[in-house]
Amino acid sequence: MIKITPNSQNTYYRMPVFNCIAVGRAYELLREDLLKHLRFVQKELKFKYCRFHALFHDDMSVVIRKPDGSIGYQWHHIDKIYDSLLDMGLRPFVELNPMPKALASGEQTAFWWKMNVTPPKTYEMWADLVEAFARHLTERYGIEEIRQWYFEVWNEPNLDFFWSGSKEDYWKLYDAAAFALKKVDKGLRVGGPASAGAVWITDIIEHCSQNNVPIDFVTTHVYPQGEYCDYPHRKGSPHEIGEYLADMVKRVYEEVKSSSMPHLMIHWTEWNTMSADSSDSVDWVNNKYVDNIFAASYIAKNCLKFDGLTDSMTYWTASDIFEETSLGHSPFSCTYGLVTIHGIPKASFNAMKMLRRLNGNIMNITSSSDFPAGCGISAVENAEKVKGLVWNHHMLEIKDQPVWNEKIRISVTKDTDYRVVMSTIKEGAGSAWETWCQMGKPHNLTPMEEELLWAHSQPEYSFKICTPENGEIELEIVLKPNEVMYFEAMAVGEPIMPKPAACEEIDAWAEGMDLNLKE
Repeated sequence: MIKITPNSQNTYYRMPVFNCIAVGRAYELLREDLLKHLRFVQKELKFKYCRFHALFHDDMSVVIRKPDGSIGYQWHHIDKIYDSLLDMGLRPFVELNPMPKALASGEQTAFWWKMNVTPPKTYEMWADLVEAFARHLTERYGIEEIRQWYFEVWNEPNLDFFWSGSKEDYWKLYDAAAFALKKVDKGLRVGGPASAGAVWITDIIEHCSQNNVPIDFVTTHVYPQGEYCDYPHRKGSPHEIGEYLADMVKRVYEEVKSSSMPHLMIHWTEWNTMSADSSDSVDWVNNKYVDNIFAASYIAKNCLKFDGLTDSMTYWTASDIFEETSLGHSPFSCTYGLVTIHGIPKASFNAMKMLRRLNGNIMNITSSSDFPAGCGISAVENAEKVKGLVWNHHMLEIKDQPVWNEKIRISVTKDTDYRVVMSTIKEGAGSAWETWCQMGKPHNLTPMEEELLWAHSQPEYSFKICTPENGEIELEIVLKPNEVMYFEAMAVGEPIMPKPAACEEIDAWAEGMDLNLKE
């Protein structure tokens, strides 16, 4: 038996997971289909910022070499992208990269669209680009607006794939960008190192502290399957099963708080549900755990754990319109998006939508017995309405996950019937991946097949009328592995069906109506 009771402490979830969302790269934001997907995601989930790669890529035509050999800058495509984001209510979380060909010292590239990952020929040229860019932004959008943006230097420089230079070369890159931004305005916010795997955090703080280099926040990335990269087959892992991501977030929080700059903001600028059950199954390109129902329960289980430990958690990414290994064509392609290339919501999107509704005073949860591994519940109270999220997460390392059958008793304040409305993510209802697999994974959908997947992407809805006993109502939950349920309970009350203000005229009109036609 689980009991949900009021909490007098007035505590609320901060929900850093909704502070930022990502798309793949700048050029993709010139596509109408991606903008359509982002508008849909933003309308439902209401993020604050948006991050993406490749702002300075040559396909954006930002840096050009003039006929006389000098460098010139063009901002038209960047302006179109930022205008679109701001129109949606999204501020840019600016990722400063890659190296334009005209400034690059080498030819090493990443991804099929070939982002240059080499240091600049001179760091003065790089600083000039960053300064000119920042000055353009302040002229176009105003300094008060730009002070609310974030400027992150590069992406994952601790990986040779993304940065051909050394660690010391990255410090030079960071320093040049940081001083260039502060030259434009000291209120502009700069940070890094945008590292993969939560490293270089203490290093960048020490570097900036010892060398008087500006830094306002730190950034890094984490993915669940990173545990199997750090500890092959989990051998020697200090993390309990399923706790890697939450532990990493806590570790970085503690690193910053114990550093010489404990005030720094912390932003995780990449994460998602990409998981593995062994070192042999680590896959960064074709990972089903971002597409199937596993993603829903993973989000429900983990996103509340790091609520007070970070300033943002950027889900990578909003849409499967995403071109790191070329654009996918399949309805489900094990790509990172919350929605598919057709804009069909995945289980991950539906879990985020449920999580978004947990706005209210956090309630107390007590239980007469321990929950099964991976299972949990959270509830809030808002305007005499109780909202709850319940999940049964099947961690990959556990062979068999039981069905969770439990009774919930909710404290209520009124001696009247309560209506409980429930929404459940299950296979074929809120998670269309499994339906697509059962269909034989059709590659090119017919209109009817697409409509079917859209229908199966919607959670299952139901309701129950509950009569209080001793100030409580009872709700029974039955969740299969990886299913997630959201519920809202509120007093039924009297139905309200008011007449319009001019009801006398309406009554007179009704009485005077004569349907017999005149001859």
